[in-house]
Amino acid sequence: MAKKVMVVDDEPDLCETVKLLLDGKGFETVTALSGAEALKKLRKEPVDLVLVDFFMPEMTGRGLVDEIRKDPKLKKLKLAFLTVALFGEVGREDLQKLGILDYIQKPFDNEDLVRRVKKMVGE
Repeated sequence: MAKKVMVVDDEPDLCETVKLLLDGKGFETVTALSGAEALKKLRKEPVDLVLVDFFMPEMTGRGLVDEIRKDPKLKKLKLAFLTVALFGEVGREDLQKLGILDYIQKPFDNEDLVRRVKKMVGE
């Protein structure tokens, strides 16, 4: 059965690009254009991994991660950032405390993204 990945980014083009890439590699990909939309979808359908943009209007990626970690049904979700943000050593330590598995910088290499997603979902 295909592993399900959610991509959360306020840029529709990026969501579509990642969806096409991952779907082409055998994943089932769902997208959300905001943190609120992501939470609504996650409460309805479980996923194996959530790729989150750090910089989004209204609810930031960090805000979304905080909401997910507070929700008893969602708190064990596998999460990774897919972002232009550059995290230093302190930032990376913060990510570990939040249970973030990886952070992939945009622009990303397609094969590298697929390889890292496979690793995170245990393929």
